This record gives sequence, C-alpha cells and structure tokens, in this order.
Amino acid sequence: MAANPRPTRKRPTEEAGSGRGMAFTLSQRAYAARVVEIVAPIVPALARALQPRTEVVLHDLTRMPNTIAAIAGAITGREVGGPPTDLGLRTFRSDRPEDMINYRTETAEGLVLRSSSMFFRTPSGVPVACLCVNSDVHDLQRAKEVLEALTAFNGAAGASVAEAPVETFPATVDDLADGIIRQAIEDVGVPLHLMKKSHKVEVVRDLDQRGFFAIREAVDVIAQRLGVSRYTIYNYLNEISSDAETGQAADATRPPKSP
Repeated sequence: MAANPRPTRKRPTEEAGSGRGMAFTLSQRAYAARVVEIVAPIVPALARALQPRTEVVLHDLTRMPNTIAAIAGAITGREVGGPPTDLGLRTFRSDRPEDMINYRTETAEGLVLRSSSMFFRTPSGVPVACLCVNSDVHDLQRAKEVLEALTAFNGAAGASVAEAPVETFPATVDDLADGIIRQAIEDVGVPLHLMKKSHKVEVVRDLDQRGFFAIREAVDVIAQRLGVSRYTIYNYLNEISSDAETGQAADATRPPKSP
C-alpha cells in the first residue's frame, strides 16, 4: 500500500526584502528608487535647517528591513543601511499607513523626541518611501515642567507628563529582531520554558502584527527562540490567518444591531 502523502504547508513569501503584506512590484521599486534619488540629497540640508538637535531619515520601504536610504543630524546613532524602528516596522506593515505629524515618543535611553513620518506614494497610492523627522525636545520638555511647577496653583505642580510610547532605534537588523521578540514574549507574560502551544501562537501573532516577518530569516530566528521547527512557525502563521479570515466572515454574516 502506498504511503499517505505528506500534507503541504503554505509558506509566507521569503523573497529578500519582502514579507507578509510587504511585497512590491518592479514598477513600485523603480518609483521608490526615483524618490530616493530626488529626496536623499536634501536630507542633510533639512537636518541643518531644522536644528538644533534634529535628525532626518529617509526610508526606502521596498528594501525592508534595511530601509534607511539617507540620514543626517544623528541623534539615534543609526546609519545608511540600518533598519526602521519597531514602531516604524509596525506602521510600514499597514497597507495604507497615514502620515503622522508631531507625535511624542521616547527612546529606551529616556530621550524625549517630537517626531513626524510622511509617506511618498505611487500614483496608485502605494507607500514606497517615508521621510521621518526626529527632534530632541528633552531639554525643552524639562524646561516646560519647571515652568509649570513654578506657575501652578492648587497643588497642580506635581502633575506628571503624559506617558509616551518607548520607541527603540536599533543600529542593526539583529538588534531590531531581538527587541521585537523580547517585547512579544514579555507581553505574553509566560517564561519561555513554561510556554505551551497557545502561548507560542500568541507570541507569533504579536510578532506578525508588529511586522516582524518582513525581516529576512525571521521564521528561522523565532523558531530557534521558541524551541520549535520552522514548519511549526508556518503552521502557526497559517492558523493565525485562518482565525482572521473566520472572524471577518463572521462579522460579514452577523445581522445589524437594532437602533
């Protein structure tokens, strides 16, 4: 009797520079190259014009994860060929990311930044590049706190500054991957050696939402960290995709609520 054939497994695209939701056509890559050709030369001038303490970064999204095509006014210690931040990776993963202007973030070292991220899109609306401006406002923030304390009434002087998301600025792709994995494992809240399958699936789900699988060899890296095979990670991803499709189908068939 012939042996039963082994079940086939769907695998995410492993083309260098593309990942889940991040594949680009040749024309889109050419458009991104043209944007970089035009914008990269003015990045140093922008950084000087926006001084003091402003960093300008141009990302080519078609070269994920080594997206940094130009950088000037170094604040975060990165260089050309480096990866995006963890927040940037999660944002870039979206099919239709929105421009973000003057949002507050904080580095792992406690540096307070005012940041803006503006996308360059093809005529059909596909984002292929992003210009990011990071201004160090740490000293200004401290001055603001002092002024608020000196001018406060009715015990309001002790009001704390609103919390900001901590954004990491990795120098290498390995640093980016390690930081994202560490955050995903911490969010699950179970030590690696005590994790069951459900915990590991949640780690992979979190990583997928963060855009982790746009990084080359991401499947092998997380498989090693979780102590499973790369095929198990593919199965987890297929399971996650199936859950998402089932949820969308359920939403589509659910009757509308009465007014």
